[in-house]
Amino acid sequence: MAEFLEFFALNDDPFRITPDVDFFYMSPVHQEALSSIEYVIETGEGFAVIIGEPGTGKTITIRKFISKLPENVEYAYILFPNLSPEEMFRAILEDFGINIDDNVSKNRLFSKLKEFLLKKKEEGKKVFIVIDEAQNLPVETLEELRILSNLETDKEKLIQIILLGQPELERKLNLPELRQLKQRITVLYRLRNLNKDEMIDYINYRLAKAGNSTIRIDMGAYSTVYKYSNGNLRTINLIMERALMSAFVNNRHNITKEDVKSAVNSLGLEINQGFKPKHVVALFLLLALSVPAFYYFYKFLKNGRETNYQIHKKELIGIIKANKLNMRKHPSKDAEIVYVLKKGDVVKVLKENKEWFKVKYKNITGWINKNYMELVKR
Repeated sequence: MAEFLEFFALNDDPFRITPDVDFFYMSPVHQEALSSIEYVIETGEGFAVIIGEPGTGKTITIRKFISKLPENVEYAYILFPNLSPEEMFRAILEDFGINIDDNVSKNRLFSKLKEFLLKKKEEGKKVFIVIDEAQNLPVETLEELRILSNLETDKEKLIQIILLGQPELERKLNLPELRQLKQRITVLYRLRNLNKDEMIDYINYRLAKAGNSTIRIDMGAYSTVYKYSNGNLRTINLIMERALMSAFVNNRHNITKEDVKSAVNSLGLEINQGFKPKHVVALFLLLALSVPAFYYFYKFLKNGRETNYQIHKKELIGIIKANKLNMRKHPSKDAEIVYVLKKGDVVKVLKENKEWFKVKYKNITGWINKNYMELVKR
């Protein structure tokens, strides 16, 4: 592995599949999921439910959220919870560091948990529970969690609950016996796979985070990765890891379509996309939207900057000049990378700080070096 990383001038493995928050990619969909979770915790109301197919980033999203928690927030994290109500209460207490005798009844477990929550409330702390792979929860355990969420003082709830699960969880929550629980859900967010542009940004971001944003990837390679991954994060990582290895074995520093095909073959992947009627509708919509978009882009090229401001409603904007440009969390070259911009990307300028601009691209904000952006003034 060391020789492989050295060959590509990487500091770390960019496509390992373990959920590492240092490699968390803030796509628009994952940013919305984070905001949804933050809303539930801040307001102290109800349940948050995050639904997604395997590999869409549920676990890394919640871990990113946890990594940013202030000191006055405590949590329990329960994984693979095929547990009875008694087992669930015991697992929660143990995760909070409270050991309980084996023969304690469910009611006593519930009372101990309530005592713990009241104590934390007196200390000025918020408490929440995360249950990952929650589609495995029995119906009776889900109902007990609803009862647990009812614990409150005169002013606020004692605990919030976040459920992460595959689509089977949503189907389970629609069962008639869980209708009261469903009414308590404040946020239900569905994670999706990345689209192709997001996938390209994701790959470039992971490479930049691992220490080398200059590795060249052919457009045909990107297209083949998307064809076989359908934008699923876990599958992208698997394909790209083996594609890099293929290039390494062939003593090349760029990733080709052949490298990706070699990776796909070694993984035994098949294309899982079919051309369905809904795709026809999407194609017509795309064409309808593309015509005016191309028209405005043509006017921009023809008429220059003033046309660009008409498109952007006179906002102060900039155009990225570098082939790839890191957007950072703070105005420092050593700050965390939050996104990797491409040449030609258009950003909204929010603030200026010496040699840095704070910009917004889609739903992502961060700082970029002034030298690599052409500023378009009013």
